[in-house]
Amino acid sequence: MEDEKQGATSSVALKLFILGFLLVFLGVIVLVVATWLGGDASVSGGVIFIVGFIPIIVGAGPYAFFAILLAAILTIIAFAMFVWMRKRASNG
Repeated sequence: MEDEKQGATSSVALKLFILGFLLVFLGVIVLVVATWLGGDASVSGGVIFIVGFIPIIVGAGPYAFFAILLAAILTIIAFAMFVWMRKRASNG
């Protein structure tokens, strides 16, 4: 019975990993096509590194604020999913 629950949790984790990988891959393809079609590329980006409990936030470009805001929202969602999946696995 415990093996079934662990298998289900592993299956969900694998599906989330594949979904994340595909979204990143799709994003790169969209950027390449947009640059190719538009000709003029203005790149903005934002990233959040979490070292221990200290967040390091870096952004560049004209829309860096929005990129950092999106990164912060996705980070909060990722932490919530991590806590939810860990709690679900421990209650198993």
